[in-house]
Amino acid sequence: MKLTSSHLKYLLAIYEIAKETPEVSSSGIARKLSVSKPSVSTMLVSLQERGFLVKERYGKVHLTDSGYQIARRISENVDALVDNLPKTGLALTSGEIHAIACIVATEMPDKNFTSV
Repeated sequence: MKLTSSHLKYLLAIYEIAKETPEVSSSGIARKLSVSKPSVSTMLVSLQERGFLVKERYGKVHLTDSGYQIARRISENVDALVDNLPKTGLALTSGEIHAIACIVATEMPDKNFTSV
């Protein structure tokens, strides 16, 4: 069951929101990812069918154990990139570094992070 980079971005967004508040909502996900609520709804159905999250009817979103494990691994990869990107000497803000790290972490296979 292959996950796309979009699936991974959503899992990471849910994970990051849940670290700040236990109430993860579709509208909060839409704001974090700058996408429409219908896009969030479609992706949440896809992730729920794959067993990575549970969405209460008209309610909150919760990662399952498997969804949490994947999101945590992506988050660890983001953290590793955030720690290493400043060493490149590029003049980037912390927000830009985090955004780039999220893109790279969700686009590249896990095997690429063993040495970061």
